[in-house]
Amino acid sequence: MSLRTAILALLIALVVVACATGPAKRISPPTASVQELSALADGRWRALVRVQNFSNVAMTFNLLEAKLSINGSERGTISATLDLDMPGESADVFEAVFMPNTTAPLDARDLDYTLKGRITSSEPSGDFPFERASRLSPVPGVPGTWR
Repeated sequence: MSLRTAILALLIALVVVACATGPAKRISPPTASVQELSALADGRWRALVRVQNFSNVAMTFNLLEAKLSINGSERGTISATLDLDMPGESADVFEAVFMPNTTAPLDARDLDYTLKGRITSSEPSGDFPFERASRLSPVPGVPGTWR
């Protein structure tokens, strides 16, 4: 076997080994946002919360705990035990009903909100702090609901 053939065989073997490992697994912190907020007749609030997995691997989310502030004032805590198996680079929504820490009604106008807390996952294991600020607008024809 010539030296040239041996070097070519070695290069081909290295290329095959390099390609066999696949893309690198990237674990990025997830985040959560309020997709919809409703004031219920019994004084509780219902939030549709969107959890976003920015990782390129599937994750299993188990817990979300976050303080909800509206127009700069803390209004309550969303705490939810989750069982969200989420593919990489995707999102899912869950419903959380909670008691606000004030009886003051929400204005019938746009609401600036901040959701700040943590999301935990079991696979891969992690505890991820997050903070998300955005705005919700009243839903036309549906009093007490913002999206």
